[in-house]
Amino acid sequence: MAVVSVSLPDALLEQADAFIEERGFAGRSDLVRAALRDFLARERAPAQGGQRTATLTLVYPEGFERKIGEIRHDHTDVVKSMMHGHSRDHCVEVFVLEGSGKRIQQFVDQLRAARETLLAQATWTDPAGRA
Repeated sequence: MAVVSVSLPDALLEQADAFIEERGFAGRSDLVRAALRDFLARERAPAQGGQRTATLTLVYPEGFERKIGEIRHDHTDVVKSMMHGHSRDHCVEVFVLEGSGKRIQQFVDQLRAARETLLAQATWTDPAGRA
C-alpha cells in the first residue's frame, strides 16, 4: 500500500480527528480512504457523456466574488440560473446547471480547485432513466 502525504489546514485536521473519534474510525488513513472511495464513486458516473442537469451549492469567503465570477463566466453554456446570498461572513451561491455532463463536471471541478472554495456540492438531478 502506498503512503501519501497531504497538507491540511489545522482547523480541518481538528474536525477530521473529532469525526474519527465520533464515528469510530481506526485512524486518519481509514477516514481518508473511506472519504476518497465515496468521493470517487459519487463523482465518476456523473461525468459520463450526454445531456445532464444538476444543482451546485458553493460556499466561499466574502471578497472572492470576482474570482468565482470569472469561473462562472467561463461556463455560461451550462449555468442556467444562479442565486447569491450570505451566511455569516461567507457567500453562498446555488446554481442550476444543464448541458453536457462533462462540461458541468468541468465547472464543478474548477470551483472545487479554486483556493477560495470552502464547499462545492453538486447534486445530479436527472429524472430516472434519462441520464
